[in-house]
Amino acid sequence: MARRLRRNIQLGGGVSEVELENPTFRTVLKVVWHSLRTFRMERTAQIVGSAFFLLMLWGYHGNLDLLRFILPTWSAPGENIPGRVPILGFVPWDRELVSFWGGALLVVIVPILLIKFVYKQRLFDYGLALPKPDRWKLAAKSFVLLMVVSTPAFVLSTTDATLRATYPFYRPFASVGQFLIYELTYLPFFIAIEFIFRGYLLFGLAGVRDSEVSRNIGVPGVFFFGRYALLIQMLSYTAWHLGKPLPELWGTLIWGLVAGAVAYTIRSLWPVIAAHWLLNVILDAVIVLTHY
Repeated sequence: MARRLRRNIQLGGGVSEVELENPTFRTVLKVVWHSLRTFRMERTAQIVGSAFFLLMLWGYHGNLDLLRFILPTWSAPGENIPGRVPILGFVPWDRELVSFWGGALLVVIVPILLIKFVYKQRLFDYGLALPKPDRWKLAAKSFVLLMVVSTPAFVLSTTDATLRATYPFYRPFASVGQFLIYELTYLPFFIAIEFIFRGYLLFGLAGVRDSEVSRNIGVPGVFFFGRYALLIQMLSYTAWHLGKPLPELWGTLIWGLVAGAVAYTIRSLWPVIAAHWLLNVILDAVIVLTHY
């Protein structure tokens, strides 16, 4: 009896295991259709689908490649710095600025609108609030630990030639003041990168309950994804970094796991955002001081 019930469980509400054991081309079409229809029916699919779609719009490593259809002279951050045509007159790092703030618009502001007006949830549920008073001590300890443990690794990574050729995206700087202003404008990038993976995907998926998804799929429990949400966002974060310098790429495995655990435990992204940004400021400063 149990065997018969299991075999009749449907994938996405429309394809049974019996059919999958003797599939036809119609089965392929049904699998595609019943996967796509979940975007209309379930918040789970909406979170995953919108996250990856918005990341695609942001482009490879946040390069906003689609802007080439509007601005033929567009070049990615860090590319062709001496020869590129200015598009903003008030900063020399105009491509970098557009990429940083464009990313914040696409993968922070748009998901916030979805959270508020489509999912009808609180921004607190996605890590956008400061830690509660009873978690400030843990948040401070976590921030200090991230900085102390990660700073040597970030400094050591500056010996890698590929990484030195990549960071900072804009260079050289005319003065210390210009460098500091650039690093301040760099902050939205880290808000974007931490929110889309650690906030939107991690908090969003870990908070999905059984009652919010189709019946007969998944494992019963308080959370539909549970702890696996941490691994899902880590995998996505690492995949986004494919093509980055090797020290950075391998570092994403550790950072994605630890930063995700810290953010989810203290229920706030801000200590992780601050640490990630400051570590990259240190990395840029070391490269500027020692290699340019």
